[in-house]
Amino acid sequence: MAIEEKSGKHGFAKYLLLEEIYNKYSSVFDSSVGDNLLTNTLYLEGIHFNLVYFPLKHLGYKSVISSIADVYCSGTNPVNISVSLGISAKLSKGDIETLIEGISLACEHYSLKIFSFDISSSLTGLSISVATLGSVAGNKVKNKPAETDLICVTGDLGAAYLGLQLLERERKIFEDTGVSPKLEGFEYVIRRQLKPELKLNVLNKIKENNIDPGKMRIVRDGLASEIMHISKEAELGCRIYHDRLPVDHETAEAGRELMFEPVIAALNGGDDFEFIFTCPVKEHEKIRQIEGVSIIGHLVPKEEGNSLVLHDGSLAELKAQGWSDE
Repeated sequence: MAIEEKSGKHGFAKYLLLEEIYNKYSSVFDSSVGDNLLTNTLYLEGIHFNLVYFPLKHLGYKSVISSIADVYCSGTNPVNISVSLGISAKLSKGDIETLIEGISLACEHYSLKIFSFDISSSLTGLSISVATLGSVAGNKVKNKPAETDLICVTGDLGAAYLGLQLLERERKIFEDTGVSPKLEGFEYVIRRQLKPELKLNVLNKIKENNIDPGKMRIVRDGLASEIMHISKEAELGCRIYHDRLPVDHETAEAGRELMFEPVIAALNGGDDFEFIFTCPVKEHEKIRQIEGVSIIGHLVPKEEGNSLVLHDGSLAELKAQGWSDE
């Protein structure tokens, strides 16, 4: 069973707790559901989102995206979702309808149906739980990665994290001074945080070119965390190249505004919702021809560890905030 954790001060503790629970009660855990796949995402107010700047419609949409993403990574397509909401007294009936409208829009866009829906009262703020059931459609991801496999990623990285930092900065300024937020010119990074989309067109191109990925994950907790998960599952190491990490020019501009290195945001930020995957080196030319995919590195023998190759060719140990393989 896969273990997910959020980057940050609670990430390490959560990873260890989940590992301990799964090991101690392994007899009652079973991630298989026949030929289907079931995933679940839980969003908590104050932990995963702040309603001061997160529109409820966008929040509903994003919660669905987060749940269905892992189904695509497993080589299946999401079909149905189950939604459970914990609603606090500060939300009105109109607020709830706005939230559900966002969920509905995501369902329409990704051809989903809601098979179960429930609402309960909450004393600790809004909570959203979305479970997704996926059915097999074509080949599942099953190839075991080899030492020479390429590591590829869709889209660009770091935008969502920097969008969050901008929103948090403006929130604090507004609360301290009453000055209205100034977010003009940063629409791209803010959109990546508030309303992410999955690059299904790129996945379709990969299938059309008969490329069989070995391991695939969604970049939810930062690129470094996902790469380290892949390395651990494959029992291999990796080399990632600093100058190959895809960073959009608007993300770079946001980094300058915040005095924050965009590559650090790409490695240890979160919520990019891009696909990272391995594939055989023989597919290099096919992958290179697919628009929207970057080859950022390759796997290596386990004893060589996980490293970031810097501009001068030197190696820096790849680390992920809030993650440990111990």
